[in-house]
Amino acid sequence: MDFTHHKCGREGARTLVLCSGLGGAQGYWAPHLEALKPRFDLILYDQRGTGANACDLGPTSIKQMADDVLEVCDAAGVDRFDLMGHALGGLVGFDLAARVDRRVGRVVAINAWPEIDAHTARCFDIRLATLAGQGLPAFAALQMNFLYPPFWIAAFPEKIAAEEAHAVAHFQGAATITHRINALRDFRLPQIDNGAGILLIASKDDALVDVAQSERLAARIPGAKLVVFDQGGHAMNLTKREAFEAEVLPFLSGE
Repeated sequence: MDFTHHKCGREGARTLVLCSGLGGAQGYWAPHLEALKPRFDLILYDQRGTGANACDLGPTSIKQMADDVLEVCDAAGVDRFDLMGHALGGLVGFDLAARVDRRVGRVVAINAWPEIDAHTARCFDIRLATLAGQGLPAFAALQMNFLYPPFWIAAFPEKIAAEEAHAVAHFQGAATITHRINALRDFRLPQIDNGAGILLIASKDDALVDVAQSERLAARIPGAKLVVFDQGGHAMNLTKREAFEAEVLPFLSGE
């Protein structure tokens, strides 16, 4: 696939690929660009089947999504890179970190998991049932409650309403979202022999992914670092942005 991607930031600096979650859109990272652009040479892209890279997506896998990252980097003329991924994006980072011909250096994985558990599987079932039974507006509304914690939804109702409307207007399609969820269901953590360059970020109040999943990752990836926040929800990098960046920026900079 001929991917559309966006490159910005400090030319010649260490390359950082930003890999979004289930929504797949590069716009998820917009609130972080002010902090990231002076430090890194950034690569952003919409994932296969979404946004500027929309297509008729068939069955897919995390491995395919990781291959897509390499294709985007090749198109950008980049060999070595770091990756920051949210949920699904973190799983993509794990796949790349496990490869023999490893090109990824540091990986930040936000609210990720080694394999899906019954709770997250149930959440996906509910979301797809809502889409099929009640339609796209209800699906988008429910998505907000999985992404954000109560304190955030209560504090920013207008922002939530605007994001819901955007989710409806730019929906990737029922078939695409189903294939992407199935890829998440099928994922199993590959063996990563050296996790010294992996930072796991989790939030205790994530309504979609139990914090115990990040604890399991830390136990299974030798050398990985785990940082747990008391609050923030599934999108804690956005709701606790300053605290998140205070942890992530030094790690990615090698400080």
